[in-house]
Amino acid sequence: MNEKEKTHLDKATIEAQSILNDPMKTKRILEKVINKTNNKEGIFDSIWDDLNSLVRLLKAWRTGDYQNVSRKSLLLTVGAFLYLINPLDIIPDFTPVLGLMDDVTIIGFVINSIRGEISKFQEWESSLPVVDITEYEEV
Repeated sequence: MNEKEKTHLDKATIEAQSILNDPMKTKRILEKVINKTNNKEGIFDSIWDDLNSLVRLLKAWRTGDYQNVSRKSLLLTVGAFLYLINPLDIIPDFTPVLGLMDDVTIIGFVINSIRGEISKFQEWESSLPVVDITEYEEV
């Protein structure tokens, strides 16, 4: 991650603080991330599973189902999500291929930074009983 990307991520992390304090804002961020990444698995191929785990982790935290995550990890996650959904970040998203590569870099950095938290969440998630997913609200 270069210095410009780090500066943008730092700004997004500050904004993330207010988002985490508001469940509706958190829900809207999740919706935007899901919409932006929908049908783009190839671009995010190298981080796809972990990206989806981060989305599920934040959903579970927002609903109160999972609380075993640090505030720092939540801030980094939401900061990275804000960067991801910003179409005019370091490399604008309308720039073919490269436009999403900086997003992949930022998300990858956060994934690597909180790998232990993601693993704990995945372990917790795998211990849950299998349920009918139609019972859950969207995002």
